[in-house]
Amino acid sequence: MVLAENGAEVVKIEPPEGDRGRGRPGFAVWNRAKRSVVLDLKESGDRERFLDLAQVADGVIEAFRPSTAERLGVGYETLHRLNDQLVYASITGFGETGPWRDLPGYEQIVAAKSGRMTTYEGVRPGPVFTPVPIASFGAGMLAAVGMMAGILARARLGRGQRVHTSLLHALSVYDMTSGHGNRTNIPPEPGRVYGIMRVPFMTAPTKDGRFIQMCSRQAHHYRRWLAELGLEALLDDPELANAPDLWPSEKRLAAAIEAIQAGMEQRTADEWMDVFSAKDIGGDPFLAPQEFLDHPQCTDNDRRQEVLDTEMGPTVQIGPLGLYSNTPSVVGPPAPRLGEHTSEVLDNWPSAPSPARDIDQAEPVNELPLADVTVLDVGYFYACPFAATLLAEAGARVIKVEPPTGDPGRRNWTTDYVKSQVGKESIVLDLKTSEGLDILYRLVDQADVFLHNFRPGTPERLGIDADTVLARNPRLLYVYASCFGSHGPWAHKAGFHSSPNAIAGAGVVESGDQNPPRNRTYGDPTAALATAAAIMAGVLACRCTGRGQKLETTMLTATSYAVAEWGIQHPGPAAPIVDSGQYGFHAYQRLYETSDGWLVLDVHTDEERRALGAVLERELPETPTSETAARLAELFREDTAEDWETRLLAAGVSAAQADRGDFLHNMLNENHMRSSGVAVEAEQHGLGSYWRAGPTMQFSSAPTPLAPALPLGWATTEILGELGINDEEITRLHNAGVTKPIGHGLPS
Repeated sequence: MVLAENGAEVVKIEPPEGDRGRGRPGFAVWNRAKRSVVLDLKESGDRERFLDLAQVADGVIEAFRPSTAERLGVGYETLHRLNDQLVYASITGFGETGPWRDLPGYEQIVAAKSGRMTTYEGVRPGPVFTPVPIASFGAGMLAAVGMMAGILARARLGRGQRVHTSLLHALSVYDMTSGHGNRTNIPPEPGRVYGIMRVPFMTAPTKDGRFIQMCSRQAHHYRRWLAELGLEALLDDPELANAPDLWPSEKRLAAAIEAIQAGMEQRTADEWMDVFSAKDIGGDPFLAPQEFLDHPQCTDNDRRQEVLDTEMGPTVQIGPLGLYSNTPSVVGPPAPRLGEHTSEVLDNWPSAPSPARDIDQAEPVNELPLADVTVLDVGYFYACPFAATLLAEAGARVIKVEPPTGDPGRRNWTTDYVKSQVGKESIVLDLKTSEGLDILYRLVDQADVFLHNFRPGTPERLGIDADTVLARNPRLLYVYASCFGSHGPWAHKAGFHSSPNAIAGAGVVESGDQNPPRNRTYGDPTAALATAAAIMAGVLACRCTGRGQKLETTMLTATSYAVAEWGIQHPGPAAPIVDSGQYGFHAYQRLYETSDGWLVLDVHTDEERRALGAVLERELPETPTSETAARLAELFREDTAEDWETRLLAAGVSAAQADRGDFLHNMLNENHMRSSGVAVEAEQHGLGSYWRAGPTMQFSSAPTPLAPALPLGWATTEILGELGINDEEITRLHNAGVTKPIGHGLPS
């Protein structure tokens, strides 16, 4: 969809029975702007028709289990021999190596095996069902990045290539903490308890029965918030010097929470938001996904889109992923009917060119696709900088421009490893000085992308606004990776990782029927993934037109894409919601307690349902009911989770043990994670050899190097030298505080 809405002709190949997602509300969003062709790849005639299409296509995206495409005769090697310019993107569930490679690549199976279901606190003991498909969303965005990177590189490399990602690799993006050490920057002490998530990130009830997601951990936000509540005593108590991170006892923490919640219940959510916006206090209201489409931060930023769907009728959907000043995205036409364009596409597809050259004789390629792209990363914290990290994985040169005190995101961790800094060159420049700004302008002259996330007004004050930067380099893509957007009543409001979770509706979807909304910490990674994909579309457009342009993304829009299943406004049946116990959607997509733990079912097809019935020696109804769930719950208590997983998978039923370890541990330490490259052993200054998240995309043209996260300013001297600044002048700039005296090369 991202490719289609930015100008690509996208043909959706479906089997005769259609994509099993048809009939779901989200289908109308995920498949708009495409054409549908029905081909049965198991039938030789249809397979030949597919090969004819692929012979002149720019790209193919497939999501089979490993080896399935090869078994069907449509694998990469086959297609590449027919069309050596083809970029072939594969999305698997668990990667292409390791003991879990052939497991069903369904969202809930990946969530269970990764430990994601045990990470979140729920309304009951045990793992909770995780409805928002963040792994699927992430894998889709990564495939789009890889596809566009491969297409961009063809002119330089002379051929297409293969890119692979998986739902499990995409989930690794959402792990912002592994390898970072203690996030509080305060050593734990005996008798003290952590209150990070329970106080500054609390879900606070308000006078009108609504909830606000607080995000006031930073000292100035925390002080302003408590002062507004009349709770200055909590700020002045010497026993609470390390609050809100650490508290002297559970009793003191509980008393503080009770007092804060009582204070929050004295005003309505709207009244609190007026206060928070005026006084720069971190907090956001919880909205349902459909409510967000009517919110000014959606409408004022042109993200609400009316689409007349062919099946559902009039709908309101989330609009374009990014706003481009010169090559705007076009939303629609609506998602196609099954096979609507089969004859049209097959009859009018262009003829194949002359036979491809012998790829066995072609010169080997050992270069990542974005090797000729330079990105200036001037952003802070995580969402914006990590978008650049993903581009660095694909080979881009990313120069991280930091103030003398460093990106504030560096200070969130106590180790030398900062995930969002991997593969970047850090240069320290004081942009409040004319000399520092001049050096930045000289870097702009050589860049392809300029990326920041400062609130409106700040770029103008610093001299790095779009007009100034594009006047300097009119071929540049200037990217504002915002939280709220440049327009609307909250455009100047501080945005946090929890803001899109609350405002775009993820917290409501995750909570379960009739439960208070929940804080989920995937707003930053979701935005990074979406911004990386939008940047790639923008870079392609700039290269095609020879003109630069502005691009704006928002964290709210990215999360709205992830919850599009629930966000679409339409007259038909609503999307399924998780039950109040947070077990699941229905009897066949649900968590069950076993004799020793928990099991999740993620059954989608009639074939899987019949296989489940055969294992249980029961005939199961096509449409599950609460009685079906109760019956299955009794049966699953009769054996262990591991035994059930083994028996069901052997029978072709999608099921997995759901409580084997937590997410942060599993993503680095499970044997499969290490075997599949989701986790890799790397070297890092200050840590030595350790395990961290691996590259999220794999390219056939070259492997992604396991570059470290470099210390603040490590590349300053080297980059200044590249600009032609001599050693004497570099020393003067260091002494004047314009730059920072850091050495050459990698740390030992």
